[in-house]
Amino acid sequence: MTNENVSLVNFNKINVLMADFEKAGDTQDLTSILKKEALECGYNVLGVLDYNPLSAQSYQLNYFGEIDRDLAKCLDTDAGYLHCKNGLRIKPLSQVIDYKDSCCGLYLLPLRGVAGIAGGIIFDIPETVETFGSIEMIDWYWTILSPYLLNAAIRCRTGSVNITKREKDCLVWACEGKTSWEISQILGISERTVNFHLSNCIVKTDSANRQQAIVKCLVKNLI
Repeated sequence: MTNENVSLVNFNKINVLMADFEKAGDTQDLTSILKKEALECGYNVLGVLDYNPLSAQSYQLNYFGEIDRDLAKCLDTDAGYLHCKNGLRIKPLSQVIDYKDSCCGLYLLPLRGVAGIAGGIIFDIPETVETFGSIEMIDWYWTILSPYLLNAAIRCRTGSVNITKREKDCLVWACEGKTSWEISQILGISERTVNFHLSNCIVKTDSANRQQAIVKCLVKNLI
């Protein structure tokens, strides 16, 4: 990044957006923040994609911001998912998915910062592009914000599983192969209480047993 480009960066605005994303607690909050940013910067399209893992092989696409349903539908493909999961750099959307009519002038940037989570941000070139200086600076701008965006998207997921701290503690030790009695000795609680917490996890994750509950929580990045 050149000194000239650095001088164009509004670091105060980045800090404000970080704080806003950290406060976002539901879909409406996150969408509102992104729409405000789109309006201020002149984006016609500005959306965050969250490929919520349902299992090791499947996902549910959640999206937030200034993005229409038809565009989101064409992004709900293996190609879009794989680019957000494995892609290293920003790409024109037309090079990622085969849906040219809706892709003209759009870019897809994989988001990084939360282990096991695939996400991306889709946008067009804003009217105030001179504020950023170049497409590379827009790439850099959103990459800096990516951990905050992804964490906000995770909190805003519909049907998210609410695991308490004690339930998480029990699951973590169960992952290590500890029995209920061993976990009770480690945590200083009764074996009955350990089984109670693990049973809650089984119910919350709609699992058949603690092993399946552990796998689901690992896939969803809850433990």
